[in-house]
Amino acid sequence: MRIAVPRGRLNRPSWDWLQQAGLPVQAPAGRQLWTEAGGVEAVEVRGRDMPQLLADGVVDAAIVGRDVLEEADLPVACVLPLHFGHCRLVAAVPRGRPLSAGRPWRVATRYPHITRQWMAARGYSGEIVTMSGAVEAACWLGLADAVVDVVETGATLAANGLWAVDTVMQSAATLSAPLSRADAVREWIEQWMPERRAPACRGRAAVPTIG
Repeated sequence: MRIAVPRGRLNRPSWDWLQQAGLPVQAPAGRQLWTEAGGVEAVEVRGRDMPQLLADGVVDAAIVGRDVLEEADLPVACVLPLHFGHCRLVAAVPRGRPLSAGRPWRVATRYPHITRQWMAARGYSGEIVTMSGAVEAACWLGLADAVVDVVETGATLAANGLWAVDTVMQSAATLSAPLSRADAVREWIEQWMPERRAPACRGRAAVPTIG
């Protein structure tokens, strides 16, 4: 079994969860990105690369955020919800500039697919400006009227003069697998964690919570 573990903020909690699950692998040392033990391989990769790696069958399972799964829109299934990595994907605007459905909006985001769904559900029209980072600066730069991005505390939004006006979706870490292998991975994880007999998330990535 080959598992992808995210780099960044979810890295330490992911390794902690694998240890709690009783899996034999330990976090790799130094600059090494992979490790193996007891028939289990683990490799550290960027979270945004995981859905494609799963869809291509390069890895059997991955610890990855729901927001990343939904944005990728690939044949990948959530096998088990995990109780860490909680955050929100929100729409935010400069203070004093409310959103309305009566005019086109330019919205900057790292999540164009989710943002497009949200705008359609809310009846907003306009243009999506795709950015890879520093989304909170888009309004100040004059690139956009609003942003859609992940927040944990909202401090970065506030520091950049932005105000969250809508929750686009709730997100947390998941253990996910290729859609074609989801049942096999679910059975495999139950060997290590017998109490996980009825995972709360099934099928593909969760649809964003609108409203």
